[in-house]
Amino acid sequence: MTLPPQTEPGRAAASPADPPRPTRWALAVLLSLPLIALNCYWIANSEMKTGVTEVTISSLFMGVTFILFVLTMLNLATLALFPRAALRQAEMLVMYVMLSISSVVAGVGHFGFFLPFLGNLFWNDFKQPDQKWNRIFPFLPKWFGPRNTDTVLKYFYEGNSSAFHAEFIRAWSVPVFIFGLFFLVLIWTMMCVSVVLRRQWADNEHLTFPVIYLPVEMTRSSGELYKNRLLWIGFAVPFVIQSLNSLNSIFPTIPCWHVNQIQNLGDVIRNRPWNGIDAMPYAVHPAGVGLGFLVSTDMLFSTWAFYLLFKFLNVVGVGAGWRDPAQGWFGLDAPQFPFWGYQSWGAWLALALMALWLGRRYLAEFVRRAWSRDYNAQDLEEPMSPRVALLGFLFGFAFLWGFGVWVGMTGWLAFLFLLIFILLMLSLSRIRAEAAVPSTELVWVNPQQMLASVLGTANFSHRELTGMALMSWFNTDYRAAAMPHEFEGFKAMSMARARLKPLVICILIAAVVAIAAASITDLQMYYVNGAATAKVNGWRITKGNEPWADLSGWWNNPRPTEPAAVLGMIGGFAITMLLTRWFEFPFHPAAYVLNTSFMMEFFWLDFIVAWICKSFVLRYGGMKAYRNALPFFLGLILGDFVTGSAWSIIGVLLNLNLYRTFAT
Repeated sequence: MTLPPQTEPGRAAASPADPPRPTRWALAVLLSLPLIALNCYWIANSEMKTGVTEVTISSLFMGVTFILFVLTMLNLATLALFPRAALRQAEMLVMYVMLSISSVVAGVGHFGFFLPFLGNLFWNDFKQPDQKWNRIFPFLPKWFGPRNTDTVLKYFYEGNSSAFHAEFIRAWSVPVFIFGLFFLVLIWTMMCVSVVLRRQWADNEHLTFPVIYLPVEMTRSSGELYKNRLLWIGFAVPFVIQSLNSLNSIFPTIPCWHVNQIQNLGDVIRNRPWNGIDAMPYAVHPAGVGLGFLVSTDMLFSTWAFYLLFKFLNVVGVGAGWRDPAQGWFGLDAPQFPFWGYQSWGAWLALALMALWLGRRYLAEFVRRAWSRDYNAQDLEEPMSPRVALLGFLFGFAFLWGFGVWVGMTGWLAFLFLLIFILLMLSLSRIRAEAAVPSTELVWVNPQQMLASVLGTANFSHRELTGMALMSWFNTDYRAAAMPHEFEGFKAMSMARARLKPLVICILIAAVVAIAAASITDLQMYYVNGAATAKVNGWRITKGNEPWADLSGWWNNPRPTEPAAVLGMIGGFAITMLLTRWFEFPFHPAAYVLNTSFMMEFFWLDFIVAWICKSFVLRYGGMKAYRNALPFFLGLILGDFVTGSAWSIIGVLLNLNLYRTFAT
């Protein structure tokens, strides 16, 4: 295989095998629409119902990668038999982006938690009247619900019914429509941000966007990637391992090797001060190693070095008596030395602000062009004109702000909440543009936790706290965040030398269709199986209850401003700024930010393996050896995701709880 000449993945233009041809946008959209509906059904009946592998928790969506694999295989066959009917690279990438947006909508953290969020409060009050959940009702908008526990919620939680009853449709339609419109504007607003910064990150700073590299290579019309033997050797490794593991979950006598099953080193280290490491989960994900191979060696080294440094400082804290030992899985979030959870808030905000500061001259010029003519036509090929992008962001943000005020927040609180959210999405997108992190689970990094601790819940009214809870349902898990996929979608299309403007419409169409499809398929799945039964994934129901559990805690235990939270946040902000400006420092600042959250807990060992492999290849073979070895590691990703998705589909069809091939 001859890969495009480049120094890092993601920097290549389309290969000579892909001459620029007009993109049939309408065809790509029409083919995508039924696949979006099918994808939403798959998500609802796999990760939300059975215990099989979750297909929306990885940065490169596993389910979308599987669909793209099937699509490219069919397209190569079509190319051989009916060349004129075959899809072009840009058209397949349009479908990839639209399917990714549908997974954003339907997946973990968004509509995957949404319906339980709407119903849990009223069902909890019905089942647990002594908990006095009904005291929250007066502070809710009148349209929020549904609230009928006799029929609408009874069958939603107990099952053995269907969502297609007039009474049920009427009860759910208003809140689903209102929040669906809110989420659509949220996607639009984040897309405007990605349009503003796209050229600065991709063209001026030359960020590599490694996550998108595999889809771009898969969709080349020549099929060159699939002709490489090393790809299939790499593919075979996870295919054999994950297939044996999945078969073992059905037939226990079949041998298995649970190489990616999470183990915890903290369970066997119990003596002080070494038990200060808390939980130290370890596993090897073939896809994690493959994605790591796409990342620069200094970033790889920095990520696992910071991870081990954090654990060492925890041990030091226990030895000095500043920290309690063995605090479990979320020990990093403990309000004790060295206050990693509090540091994370400042670190994530600082990374976004530094990204904006580095592009300050570009942004100033962008704003100037928004209010003057583009005499050099430099924005002609951009997704939007500067004026449309800036006004789109301002109007979108104003709509979101107005919604926050409508549901109970004061103006300044809604503004601060949304500003923090946008900055977190910027940081997350920046990290994804530099490092192919296998999954982006932040856990405690979100606006509601920051505001509650730094400003103190005692300083908010009950209405303000309720408004914050109503705005936090999409802030409990960022593994399927939209903005990184929008950045990567524009990057992929530019690598295919396609026009970017029509992609804006495609993304919005995908979002609208996915909101409708996810709402219908999720409702039907819960009405058939019962949200409160063992037939569904109970964790999704718990996450839908998280905003109300937080609100109950804020009301029952009002707290003043936490000085440790303020100081820790300032410390994390300062450390990130220092690392960004200290050019001689060997560690990458984004790696520090990554490790202050929960993001690296499951993947630090993957990055060590990838760092060893990549360092060895570059040291003894140089860039030529790296390019030659790359298909093997792409095969690890592809084999892991295709195999996991195939077994996920088998689990859905046969209603089986199978081995989770990509466990987090």
